[in-house]
Amino acid sequence: MTGRILVINPNSNTGVTATMDQLVQPLRFADGPEIACTTLEEGPRGIESQRHFDEVVGPLCDLIQREDSATSAFIIACFGDPGLGSAKETTAKPVFGICQAGMTTALNHGERVGILTNLEGDINFGLRHMRQIGIDARVAGIEPIGITVTGLDDPGPSRPALCDAAVRLRQKGTEVLVTGCAGMTAYKDDIEAASGLPVVDPIYAATAMALGAVMAA
Repeated sequence: MTGRILVINPNSNTGVTATMDQLVQPLRFADGPEIACTTLEEGPRGIESQRHFDEVVGPLCDLIQREDSATSAFIIACFGDPGLGSAKETTAKPVFGICQAGMTTALNHGERVGILTNLEGDINFGLRHMRQIGIDARVAGIEPIGITVTGLDDPGPSRPALCDAAVRLRQKGTEVLVTGCAGMTAYKDDIEAASGLPVVDPIYAATAMALGAVMAA
């Protein structure tokens, strides 16, 4: 078995990239496709606005173009799926956005999906994205935790904020949770324990999908 999957962190926080690398470790196996994680150095520290979202599209596509000949599948590891359409025009290889992968995986676990997000201002952006991919009717709620992307590095406030938000989403009828930021990956077990709900990490979901695509090719 040959092949290479490239997981791209579109922000410049190398700590988040390292966490991603640890997360996908169970998907690596002898003679399987290589799973590499990389940081978009030109990206902001955290993608926290539409402007940030728009700014990373060009550098992201440039990176995909540079890595195209050595890569079998790409993953854009930001929940807003920045540049997903442009990336698919840049390469003939499959490109997975973690939002689409995470949400479609979550739909296998329940009818109503709750999304954990960072800030109040993220809600409308998230709702627009859910409408664009046609699954807004399945979203039980999008709950902000009041902590920025970069603030997730500090577990002191982040862990209880995520757990409290997960409980609120359960009270709204949520059956399965999706972490709406790559920086939340480290808190998955805590969120499940606090809420009693299954939690889908979209990075893991996207990497598993990419693995299946590469192995089936």
